[in-house]
Amino acid sequence: MTRLVHLTDLHFGMEHDALVGPLRNAVTGCLPDLVAVSGDLTHRARRGQFQRAMTFLHGLGVPFLIIPGNHDVPLFNLFARFIAPFHGYRAEAATELAPMVKVGDLHLFGANTAAPWRWRRGRLREHELGRILSAARTAPSGTVKILICHHPLEVPPGFVRGETKGARAARSALAEAGVTIVLSGHLHHWSTGLGIGPDSPRPLFQMQTGTALCAREGETHHGFAVLDIEGPQLSATPWFHDPARGDFGPSATQTFSFRDGLWHCAGAARP
Repeated sequence: MTRLVHLTDLHFGMEHDALVGPLRNAVTGCLPDLVAVSGDLTHRARRGQFQRAMTFLHGLGVPFLIIPGNHDVPLFNLFARFIAPFHGYRAEAATELAPMVKVGDLHLFGANTAAPWRWRRGRLREHELGRILSAARTAPSGTVKILICHHPLEVPPGFVRGETKGARAARSALAEAGVTIVLSGHLHHWSTGLGIGPDSPRPLFQMQTGTALCAREGETHHGFAVLDIEGPQLSATPWFHDPARGDFGPSATQTFSFRDGLWHCAGAARP
């Protein structure tokens, strides 16, 4: 079994300072094999914000994969936004915008969906998708292939922002290449196994995790997701911050099984 922690939308620069320590303790206490961070490390892509984000991530003491989000490019400095949008990210966070990592039997493919000229919405670039598809097709059989992207490839009912450009065609191509799991953020909304129900299996398990730390007005359900993956079996557990206790704790675990090319909902269990 391989354990992933999915963190997203840290928003250092507008973080809940009181949640940083408890978040660190909760994540390390889960003993993950890898922490996947799907963008928005910062709120305004400033040097000090990147440095605080990276101090937090290095402080976890476990391997991590990071990709940029739309907040990780400058907003007010239009020259930097359009001429060198990822300069700060590369200088302070990581030189690779779309990393690929192998841990256990898992192959994780990072995608940079941040598009400086689209402001909030994202884009899955054709050349980047092609690189991911090629790597996924040549990965050893029996491995679980996972895409990490900031913008979701499909939005839940009730959202009107629009999906990532190129996402609809990408979903089919990814499934055909053997990618079976997609982890994303951006919406500050929780959705475990989007669209998968007792009578509606799907080829992609999509996990949309809410913001970990963002302190914007109205933000609730701060947390992260824990995914335990062993072959065709997957368990997903959201961990939420409890203001009364001041720490993070697990919610109900949902289990899924992959067979005949589709994810099936296997049930729910108590934490």
